[in-house]
Amino acid sequence: MSDSALPLLEVNNLTVKFGDFTAVDDVSFQLNAGETLAIVGESGSGKTVTALSLMRLVELSSRGRITSGEILLNPPNEIPMDLADLPEDKLRKIRGELISMIFQEPLTALNPVFSVQSQLVEAIRSHRDISKASAIEMALDMMRKVRIPDPEQRLKRFPHELSGGMRQRVMIAQALALNPQILIADEPTTALDVTIQAQILGLIKDLQEQTGSAVIMITHDMGVVAQVADRVVVMRQSKVVEQGPVEQIFDDPQHPYTKALLAAVPRLGSMADKDAPEKFPLVEQDA
Repeated sequence: MSDSALPLLEVNNLTVKFGDFTAVDDVSFQLNAGETLAIVGESGSGKTVTALSLMRLVELSSRGRITSGEILLNPPNEIPMDLADLPEDKLRKIRGELISMIFQEPLTALNPVFSVQSQLVEAIRSHRDISKASAIEMALDMMRKVRIPDPEQRLKRFPHELSGGMRQRVMIAQALALNPQILIADEPTTALDVTIQAQILGLIKDLQEQTGSAVIMITHDMGVVAQVADRVVVMRQSKVVEQGPVEQIFDDPQHPYTKALLAAVPRLGSMADKDAPEKFPLVEQDA
């Protein structure tokens, strides 16, 4: 059985390739039960490929392949398993049940030809042996939890009939419908305005406290990291360049790239944030 003292998730020396291109290079980190881990870096750093690899979606969506490393899941009171080595039929049960994901663009992730109700009910019944009526009640309950007004009516709508913020809430409802132990949020607020961003981040935090899920937040925004994270993994050019508790990363960053990311965070009364991180003088990390 799983040892409760073990991290909920251990990623050890993970390498992911697309043909000859290495998208994730020897990446290692841990996730503890109930905590929020932020994986941060600019576009192309490998953070999203890392997230997709944890659920083995990188093989299905973009023909990547895990060439080495372990993704050890240690569910409480269950036998530990290496997700990097599981066959697809077992992975299908784990996705949604133990690990779930909020994608960056819900209009792409949600199927435009099916109603919100159809998609939520399908996600629930694919893992639970319950009636359609019971699944609809579960879907309605989740719509209420993510604070969607008039959930009975919006459940019948199609994704394009909802605002961006409402679509993102539907994605969160779908991801949390089965109370997964790990929730991966891939840039969940990028396409939203600042006010809605704050609402969505607050909602994820509130639901995390209610369910006890651990969260992996994928972001390029150190402001988001400061708001939600317990620990931080900084990635650049496919590698982890620094990681540690959020206080340590913000108060005493060690790597020049981490310092550049922090320097780019907007500050009241300062124009220092006008330069993107890549414009700061950086040194290449060791191979």
